[in-house]
Amino acid sequence: MYPDSVRTWIGNGRLVLPDRICEGGSVLIEGGRIAAINEPAPQDTAIMDASGGYILPGFIDLHVHGGGGADFMDCDVEAIHTAARAHCQHGTTALCPTTMTCPDEMLERMIRCYLEAAKTPTGGAQLLGLHLEGPFFSTKNKGAQPVGEQRIPTREFLERILRLGEGHILRWDEAPELPNTDVFAQVMREHSVMASIAHTGAIADQANAAFDMGFSHITHFYSATTTGQKINGIVYSGVNEATLLRDEITIELICDGRHIPKEHMLLAYRIKGPDKIALITDAMRAAGTNVTHSILGAKEGGVPVVVKDDVAQLPDFSSYAGSVGTMDRALRVAHVQYGIPLVDVSRMLSLTPARLSRCADRKGSLEAGKDADIVVMDDLFRVRSVYVCGELMHQA
Repeated sequence: MYPDSVRTWIGNGRLVLPDRICEGGSVLIEGGRIAAINEPAPQDTAIMDASGGYILPGFIDLHVHGGGGADFMDCDVEAIHTAARAHCQHGTTALCPTTMTCPDEMLERMIRCYLEAAKTPTGGAQLLGLHLEGPFFSTKNKGAQPVGEQRIPTREFLERILRLGEGHILRWDEAPELPNTDVFAQVMREHSVMASIAHTGAIADQANAAFDMGFSHITHFYSATTTGQKINGIVYSGVNEATLLRDEITIELICDGRHIPKEHMLLAYRIKGPDKIALITDAMRAAGTNVTHSILGAKEGGVPVVVKDDVAQLPDFSSYAGSVGTMDRALRVAHVQYGIPLVDVSRMLSLTPARLSRCADRKGSLEAGKDADIVVMDDLFRVRSVYVCGELMHQA
């Protein structure tokens, strides 16, 4: 936890609550938590004038690989902290470091590194827990994931990795058409880990079977998931259609303005609504930098990518390779470009991901008693200041 901060009053702003925007709103921070909202500043309180800008709950990124030149697969404590600090500058106050398909020994090394990194403050976004993306994927929709390390889940492997994670693994992804999906789902249930569909070639029947087994989420919906397809002369619905028809299934959307067209985003928003959608970055190490060439995954042995048109891509441009987006950019894309109401965008950036990462009792909205994770933005939705548990972590 971050140390208790001095009492601070942030006011003269447009306070974004889960159901409304309060003009001339304010937040009082005391002891690292929100003490009150929309109350006059007490005496002997540090004053932060929002100058008519927006006061929002801190953004929570459920799917992020790196940023600021660092990747979580670098298996280095400082790299983890560097990425957390880089994203904090863009309003992210908490995140789930995401792995990618890799050799077993690298995955184990990364988990041990995360456990060490989580012992001390990052100086930026807090670490909520791990998201394991791979290695149980379909080669049909591998994206930028390396094919050579993809495999079938076994109980022995799953339990060994989950034991190593010491309760810090929040989510694990799998393609449900693989053998042993029932084993995967059962082990995830036993360990209270979210099972999510990702990088899949499944048809709707396979997706629905997985949902019935306990899968509850779709990783980067629309990206490396299936829609209607013809197989042996017969047309089948895909994962996307099955997901949109199952009200209980949650989704995440890469909101960089490149991975998902406006119409796709608005369709998902209309059907699912803000309480079933988390906006994510899926950012890789080039996020928050100006480089044009980078590496997805570990510096040693990772996948070379080029950054073109504000997105990371494989050098042959056959696939995107993660994004270079940040959560403030996600807000601008969803609200300014796509026209989704700010209150709903805020919920998709903060409250819904807080629920999905099991921390909504203390994060995700501006309510008395919750952690003082706060982003102050100007009229153009540029980040002015970021508070994590009441501490000023970034000021533009």
